[in-house]
Amino acid sequence: MRARLLAGAVGFFIITGVSAAPGEAEYQRCSACHLATGEGIPGAFPPLKDRVASIAASDEGRAYLVSVVNAGLMGSITVNGVPYMGVMPAQGSSYDAAGISNVLNYTVQVIDQANASPDWQAFSAEEVTQLLEANATASSQSNGKLREALLQKYPALQ
Repeated sequence: MRARLLAGAVGFFIITGVSAAPGEAEYQRCSACHLATGEGIPGAFPPLKDRVASIAASDEGRAYLVSVVNAGLMGSITVNGVPYMGVMPAQGSSYDAAGISNVLNYTVQVIDQANASPDWQAFSAEEVTQLLEANATASSQSNGKLREALLQKYPALQ
């Protein structure tokens, strides 16, 4: 039965030409908390929509995003005036560099496309690899400190 359903679904996508956006499959893991729309759940899981493109606009922000997907984030944060206290689990064991670049590109290009700059450059697997190597000791706790430093430099990201 499963094989028939899978074959039918594959056939539908091949015949109709419908395909998932690059990174959509990887984002399914994120949508469990941040929702398919990226709007999050106030007080529980922060929004990605209306935020990620702005963060990805700077070198520091790009490094932060890669590090958070890879190593997670722990501690108290405030987003759009709403406090969040929790843990985003590390996803580095689920995604390789290409997977991290795919999920971040999907988040900017689909979830937060209204805020993406026309000159925004997509993450590449090579860039993600370099950023991971440069921040090889990252942890969910150190990412909290990295976030604080990012907000000090770019207060508009609050």
